[in-house]
Amino acid sequence: MLDLSKASDREKLEELLDADIDAFCASYYEQGHRNHLGASTLGDPCWRKLWYQFRWVKNEVFDGRMMRLFNVGHSAEPRFVTYLRGIGFTVREFDEDGKQFRISGAWGHYGGSLDGECIPPARYEIVGNILLSLSFKTNNTGAGYEKVSKETLQKSKPLHWAQECQYGYKRGIRYCIYMIENKNDSDITFKVIELDWNYGAQLEKKAEQIIFSKEPPPRISENPASYDCKYCHLAKICHDGATPEKNCRSCRNASPTEDASWTCSLHGVIPPEFIPVACDKWFPI
Repeated sequence: MLDLSKASDREKLEELLDADIDAFCASYYEQGHRNHLGASTLGDPCWRKLWYQFRWVKNEVFDGRMMRLFNVGHSAEPRFVTYLRGIGFTVREFDEDGKQFRISGAWGHYGGSLDGECIPPARYEIVGNILLSLSFKTNNTGAGYEKVSKETLQKSKPLHWAQECQYGYKRGIRYCIYMIENKNDSDITFKVIELDWNYGAQLEKKAEQIIFSKEPPPRISENPASYDCKYCHLAKICHDGATPEKNCRSCRNASPTEDASWTCSLHGVIPPEFIPVACDKWFPI
C-alpha cells in the first residue's frame, strides 16, 4: 500500500511509474526481427552484419527510452506532410490500395517503404512535370544534425543517402526532398538532392548477394576492438562464436525462396508461423 500523504511513498510511486512505463514502451514498440532486408540498412558497410540481421542471428533489443526516441521520428511524419500541403504541395503518402509506396526485389526478401511522393506547386516554376520522393527524419542537436546543412547527404548521412538512392532507382524518381527536424528546438533543415540511380542499382545487387549467400560474408574487421565492431550487438557471435538465436532463418537447412518465403532442405516449405520456433534438427549457421 502506498500512502501519498507521505513524501517517501510519492517517491516510490514515481519510481514505479518510471520503471513500468519503460517496460511497457520496450514491449509496445518492439517489432522483433524484420522479415526483409531493408533499404534503410543497406548502406551499412558491414556485409556480414546485414547477413546476420537477415538470417535472424540475434535481435537487437532496446530499452523503453530508446524505443520512445525511435518513435519520435515516426510521429513527426504527419507534421511534415501538413507543412508541405500547407504551402501548396501535392503529397501522396499512399498508393491506390491505401498502402505506403514500396520497393521490392530478391523474391520479396528485399525492400523498403517511402515516406511519400510529391509534386511542387506551380508557383515554384520548376521546369518539367517533376515528381519528388520525400524523406522525413529527426535528429537531436549536435553534429548529426548540423552536418546535414554543411555537407552533402552522401557524407553527412550515408545510410540515408543509400536509402533514398534505392527508392529513386526503383521508383524512377530523380530528385528527393530530404527534411530533418531537430528534436531539441524544432528547427528544420531541407535538402533537395539528385539521386544516383547507378548507386541504387548497385545496392540492390548487394542485397541479392547477401540474401542468397549460404555463408556469412567476410568481417568488416578482424579486430573486435575496431570502431565498427566494438559496439555491434552481433560482435560476440561474429568474433567469439557465440550461439545464434534459435529459429529457422538462423539454421543452415533454410534458404530464402520466391514470394518472400523460406524452404527447409529437410522439411520443404516452412510455414511463416513456424520460422521463429525452428525444429529439433536446427543446425546454426
